Amino acid sequence: MSIGTAVVGCGNFARAVHLPNLKKLSDYVLKAAADTNAEAAEAAKGFGAAYTTTDYQRVLNDPSIDLVIICTPHFQHASMALEAVNAGKHVLVEKPMATKLEEIGPLVDAVRRKGITFTVGFNRRYSFLAQKARQLLAGRKYPLLLVYRMVDEIWRHPWALDPEIGGGRIISEAVHLFDFCAYMVGAEPVRISAEGGALTHPEIPGTQDNAVMTLSFADGSIASLTIGDLGNADYPKERIELFSGERTILIDNFQRLEAYGFDEEREISLPEADKGFIQELTELANAIRDHSPAPITEIDGARATLCALKAIEAMRTGKAQALQPAEYMGSPG
Repeated sequence: MSIGTAVVGCGNFARAVHLPNLKKLSDYVLKAAADTNAEAAEAAKGFGAAYTTTDYQRVLNDPSIDLVIICTPHFQHASMALEAVNAGKHVLVEKPMATKLEEIGPLVDAVRRKGITFTVGFNRRYSFLAQKARQLLAGRKYPLLLVYRMVDEIWRHPWALDPEIGGGRIISEAVHLFDFCAYMVGAEPVRISAEGGALTHPEIPGTQDNAVMTLSFADGSIASLTIGDLGNADYPKERIELFSGERTILIDNFQRLEAYGFDEEREISLPEADKGFIQELTELANAIRDHSPAPITEIDGARATLCALKAIEAMRTGKAQALQPAEYMGSPG
C-alpha cells in the first residue's frame, strides 16, 4: 500500500529534503503540493506531484491523501497540524510543533482523540550514529552527562528569527537539541536554565540567536547545550559528547563517531553526514501501515516546545525554570 501524501509549504527545506526523499521511497505517492505561492507549489511537480494548489483546504478534503507533511513558517505549524488531524489525516509536522504554550494541549488532545499517526521532524534521532550511540549506552548504571553544540554561520533569513513568525533560534532550532537529549537520556527533563539573547541580530526586537543552556533530568542526567550563529560556515555545525560510567562517545557532525571505554575502542566514519531524514520517513510509513504511533510522537514535540519556551523565560528572568510533564501531556484521559 502506497501512502498518498501532500507536502504543504514548498520552500527551500521541502525542496531540498522531503520532496526528493519522497521521490526515492516507494512507500509514498506524492498526490499534492500546496503553497500560498503558486510558483513554489508548481516547482513540486518536478518531484512528481499529481497536482499543486494554493488552497490548503483542498488537501484536507482530498480522500486520496493519507498523510500531510507540513513545512510552512513556524507560526503556522500548530494550527495547520490541528486542522489536518481533525480532518483525519496522518501528520508529519516539521519542528517546532508549536510556538506558543496554549497551542500544545489542543493538538495533543486532538491526536489522542482521532487516533491518527502523528510525528514531528526531529530527524536527528533517526541518524545512524545516534542509533549506534544509544545502543552502546543501553543499560548504563550512571546518569548521563551530555554536551551538545550547534553553531553555524550568521542566519541571513530573518523570518526564522522573528519572534512572531519563526519564534527565534531557540524555538526554531534548539528544539532539536532538547529532543535529542531527552531521547538519549530516556528520562523526563525537570529544569532548565539559560543565558543568551540577540548577539548577532540586535535589530530584531525580542529574538534569541545565541544561547548556552543547562537541562536537568529526573534521573540525575545533565545536558549542556550551546546554540547560535556566531560561527563560520566552514566549521562543522554540530558536535555531541556523551559521558557515563567511564565511557565516552563523540558524535562529530553526524558523520563520525568515536567511542571509548567499551569492550573495544570503536570508530565509525560515514561518507557524508547522515541526519536521519530517510529513516524518519521509513519509520513513519511503517507506523502508518501498522496503525501505531510513530517513534516520535506529539508528546515529544510538546516536550521540546515547552523546553524552548521555558529557556526563553529563563533568559528573560535570569532564573532557572521548572518543567512539569502536565504542561505538555494534554487533558487527563
